[in-house]
Amino acid sequence: MAAQHLEQPPFDVSFDLDGKRVVYLDCRNALLCSKETFAMMMGVTEDTVTSWMQTGTVPSVKMGRPRLVNLAQLRADLSKGKTVFAQGDYADE
Repeated sequence: MAAQHLEQPPFDVSFDLDGKRVVYLDCRNALLCSKETFAMMMGVTEDTVTSWMQTGTVPSVKMGRPRLVNLAQLRADLSKGKTVFAQGDYADE
């Protein structure tokens, strides 16, 4: 996996376990990603991803100012066999 640690924004796509900003050139192993990156990966608009995060359809976390998609949680749920993501699935997060 190719990753680059950055000390300054604006290129932070994710964060490593130590809280350092990381740009993943390959997001398959990223823990979190921006809604822009997730929209590109899913082939949908940023507005669609924003709606999914607001309705709890995909897991997300607030990291400072931005809200990021929780890719680690998505992977964990997919590995447990989750195939349907509905509104409210992640409402308590």
